[in-house]
Amino acid sequence: MSNLFNFFIIFLLLLIPVPVFARCAVCYTQGMSGASIAVMVIVISAIFLFIANKFLQKFLEKYN
Repeated sequence: MSNLFNFFIIFLLLLIPVPVFARCAVCYTQGMSGASIAVMVIVISAIFLFIANKFLQKFLEKYN
């Protein structure tokens, strides 16, 4: 139970924005529109999920 509490506290601390990093995405990327940022996030997420799915399938097949 103590490990779960410590994990929760660390997770919350990581989610609290630091003032240096608390900038809007459009201001930070200098000239990119919000739509292009959204497309980049969607494509990168899809690629990440595809790769994670492949590794998970290999892991499950190995230990199943």
